[in-house]
Amino acid sequence: MEALVAGAIDVTYVGASPVINAHVRTKGRSIRVLAPVASGGNALVVRKGSPLRTAADFRGRRVATPQLGNTQDVDARVWLRSGGLNITIAGGDAQVLPAQNAELIALFKRGDVDAAWTVEPWVTRLVDDFGGEVLVENRDSIITVLASSQKALDGKGDAVKAFVRSHYLLRDRLSADPVLLERLSREALGAESRSAAPKAALISPALRRIRWDLPEDPALRLRRLTEAFGKAQADSRACGLLAGEAPVAPLLQALVDDLPVVRK
Repeated sequence: MEALVAGAIDVTYVGASPVINAHVRTKGRSIRVLAPVASGGNALVVRKGSPLRTAADFRGRRVATPQLGNTQDVDARVWLRSGGLNITIAGGDAQVLPAQNAELIALFKRGDVDAAWTVEPWVTRLVDDFGGEVLVENRDSIITVLASSQKALDGKGDAVKAFVRSHYLLRDRLSADPVLLERLSREALGAESRSAAPKAALISPALRRIRWDLPEDPALRLRRLTEAFGKAQADSRACGLLAGEAPVAPLLQALVDDLPVVRK
């Protein structure tokens, strides 16, 4: 998000919470959402047989999340607070422990945390490889959007719109061909981690937990995203992760300006 604000990059795929944080920091002047991408794949994992079943049960416990202030970190804090727990940045009635996903896996494996709230494919890894089970799954949580900056839209609007068109075309192609989606996902994850591509047994169930955003009425899409980002901003502020607020409308202005939507 810092690179986007600075103009070092023009578009990025990113989670909803970082978008909200950058939007508020720049007082609503910089960040613009171009398209919703995916929801779901976002869950709290405990060990099989764990006595922890409700948010109130986590008093005195430790929960790992991928990064301070990211979508899963906020979801974990909101859920724990729903059980009457006082959750602060560094502690409270339960400790939320931000860690990179590889470290998060290690913490769970060693028993250094009681649970982990993360996103796919890490959810499936915790379940299949490390004796976990899903306790809470947030199927409606927006995990990825395509975002740009007002600076990029002003200076490179045609190129940004071409990228959005390509995004929608690729979305439609992959939605129609789950075999291709699985293969490309495995290859991409292997390349990113500089290791062998993950097995299909991991990626296939992970992809089933993710819901891709498909064509919808523009007015309904705008209303849905306005509500979702408004709630995300309120949740981050309630958790002490966000100071101040900014109207959601400018964040979604690129959608109102009718960036291309490819329909089936």
